[in-house]
Amino acid sequence: MQIVKSIVFRKLTDADFFHINKPAGTETGGGGQSYIDISTSAVTLNNWKEFFHGITPFQRSGRIGWKVPIHSLGTKTPAQEITIAERRDTSVSIREQKLSSRESNRVYAWHPDYTDFPKPTNPSEKEHIYDLRIYIVKLENGEYWAGWLNRSRPEPNWSVNKDLNEIFLKDEGYIKFNGNTLFEEADSEWSFRIAPATATQITDPIVPTTELERKIDDRILFDEDEGETENNPPVIKEVVRKIRIRNTKAVKQLKQLYGNKCQISGEIYTFQKKDGELYSEAHHLIPLGEGGADSAHNIVILSPLLHRMLHNAKVENLDLRNIKDNKLTIKINGKDYTITWHPDHAKIVEQFNQ
Repeated sequence: MQIVKSIVFRKLTDADFFHINKPAGTETGGGGQSYIDISTSAVTLNNWKEFFHGITPFQRSGRIGWKVPIHSLGTKTPAQEITIAERRDTSVSIREQKLSSRESNRVYAWHPDYTDFPKPTNPSEKEHIYDLRIYIVKLENGEYWAGWLNRSRPEPNWSVNKDLNEIFLKDEGYIKFNGNTLFEEADSEWSFRIAPATATQITDPIVPTTELERKIDDRILFDEDEGETENNPPVIKEVVRKIRIRNTKAVKQLKQLYGNKCQISGEIYTFQKKDGELYSEAHHLIPLGEGGADSAHNIVILSPLLHRMLHNAKVENLDLRNIKDNKLTIKINGKDYTITWHPDHAKIVEQFNQ
């Protein structure tokens, strides 16, 4: 892993997203924007000069620019030469990012044909986007890497310090690091690792115990089971953390198995996402912090409300040995609720409890 020197980031606006995706001729008499602007009030020209130190600049019409080889997270493509140049006194732009232009040179990491980067439902119409952020990282070895996030806050299992947290707090900016942040290019979702040299990353392979568990290859997506309690409020610290790097297949397959419906409330207390799918969350019945297994037999799919209830309310009778006909009635704050397992999922739970 390489040391991160600095990062430039930008939260895309609805207008950015529309203009770099719209087909030619969508708007009469203009609207040919093919760049992504970053304001010089957030990232100064001196910041850019520092960021591209070692890259020979060019001058055009009295404005400075750089042609930079940029690698793309989540792809196996070689580095591509991207033009980034001062456009006016108030902005520096990443050029040639419009998809439909013949001169398009969209950064591969931000290209829906190369990664899962979001694309509009109808490119000819404006739509609202949420928390879509792009970034370019400079490493100590002189390489530049591009990536993106579609998050309003970091996931619980991500390594984040106060510097990296700026990405989620500001719309755009420039961050310099002091050598404590490493970059893992193989992890395109969150490539940053907070470490002095003594920090390590832990990978705990889960060995499936049954053929069914191999079909639901399970490492949990969420780490919320190890969260705060009422008597122990969260304390904000900059820390070096050891994290498990988990496979998300099991959660994805379990959600598909249940159609993203809650195993307790069905479609009640949930909502549809922008893509039309129901939103659901994965929950460890026995929290990881209390020795619970990171395995399909210990995971249920719940609506956000029921998930919070199981974490924070008084829960009784949660004994998987009492499952009958793929159902278990538990009490939450003294009221009966029934968890229902899909037969394929129930077999895994039954085999584990035999």
